[in-house]
Amino acid sequence: MQNQRFIAPTLWETDFFHKCPAFQLLTTQFPLLQQSDFPSLSTLNNWLAQRAVSDVRFVSQQVLNDDGRYYETFIAQTGQIPTREQNWHDLFGALIWSLFPNSKAELNRLHQRELLQQTGKERSKLRHQLTLFDECGVLVLYTAQAQPLIDALREHQWQHVMWQCADEWSLVCDTKSSGLCAWSFGHANFEMLTRPYLGLTGKMYPLEVPDDFFAKPLSAQIQFVDTELCKQIASSSATQLRARMSPLPLLGIPGWYAQDAEFYQNSAYFRPKRQVGHA
Repeated sequence: MQNQRFIAPTLWETDFFHKCPAFQLLTTQFPLLQQSDFPSLSTLNNWLAQRAVSDVRFVSQQVLNDDGRYYETFIAQTGQIPTREQNWHDLFGALIWSLFPNSKAELNRLHQRELLQQTGKERSKLRHQLTLFDECGVLVLYTAQAQPLIDALREHQWQHVMWQCADEWSLVCDTKSSGLCAWSFGHANFEMLTRPYLGLTGKMYPLEVPDDFFAKPLSAQIQFVDTELCKQIASSSATQLRARMSPLPLLGIPGWYAQDAEFYQNSAYFRPKRQVGHA
């Protein structure tokens, strides 16, 4: 497996849904494994309705092309989300909208607010951070007891947290009293995980959860995360978002990919933290 220019699958397939537990967040909530082809816009909108999300709906990308408004402005003003059919990136984006509608709507609101204040063509610092999170964010959910592991991840102590403390991590469907669990929020991460490659890195966003969080039904977990995340996004500046996020090698997350101790010795992928102020 080499780090090459990424090309997503062109046809519908489900093998990677089985191979990578990162997709459990999606396959437990949507009947993706029962699909014989990419879900249609009608199907995606039905899934939205089943989750009682009524403020937005998915429409063809051509609707936006014909309209001419900016993507984020179009969504903010119409409640319609332009979606390319037969497209992995947009499919995963639609599923994240369905799972976390409040957080996605808040991201859109902030983008639109920034656009209204924009005087030039350059993207604002806040919009840059919002986009990084939207595309590449990984929610690392943790209970208070696991705070030292979050601190260690920020310090790039990869082998310690991901290998030596692998038992502290849980997958989406596990029930534990404490520890860590990684959920991809960024839809680009999901797209890349269809064809994982060495070098695949997301942006960790730590989110503390109650001690009994992992014992709750997944639907309750998702609702809590959407509510809490929405609040945090709404009150964050560009500087705060940037400080909260840090690199996270996705293939090193316990259970997401086949790892051994030697795997974490690859310093080109599991990079040590750069020491500020040192040459």
